[in-house]
Amino acid sequence: MKILLIEDMAGFAGPMRQQLEARGHQVTWIIGAESVGAERLKGILASKDAEPMSDKWDGDSSRLIEVVFGDFELALVDGGLIGPVDRGEPIVKALSQAGIPTVAISGGGAGNPVLIEAGAIVGMPKELVVVAINEGVLQPEDFAKDEDQERLSSRFDCFVRETREKAAAVKKAGGKFDFGFPVLSCAS
Repeated sequence: MKILLIEDMAGFAGPMRQQLEARGHQVTWIIGAESVGAERLKGILASKDAEPMSDKWDGDSSRLIEVVFGDFELALVDGGLIGPVDRGEPIVKALSQAGIPTVAISGGGAGNPVLIEAGAIVGMPKELVVVAINEGVLQPEDFAKDEDQERLSSRFDCFVRETREKAAAVKKAGGKFDFGFPVLSCAS
């Protein structure tokens, strides 16, 4: 599948992209957009010098790419982005109107209700995405099959709750839960 990943933090986007590509998907990663239209957006590529938890855009037009929505079968979109279009809502709305299924992936999941209201099918905290891919919960193919949105949402909600419980138990026992993001290994 062709997947559009819109995430402004390299420490999260890199492992997500790696796991999706390891499963045979083609991933285009941008950190935000300069503009959004009905069928396309002008996306901002990540900086080669980006820190794991931050990036910026200085208006460098060489980092802009044309993203045609019809070229993608699924999108994963964060709530807070970089660039003139610094929120995921207008992008999710345009993707939804173009018929592209979207997964909201905001940090901690706090921004996901806003993205779901804008048209995302389901939401998941970004810090759980790699675990969800590895455990077969987030399978891009499910979105291509037009699976029941209620069922997908219920499966994601259950996974998030259970994974948070597992992580808390591991931490309580003095261990570190592996979220699949090296940037989190020192923080968990």
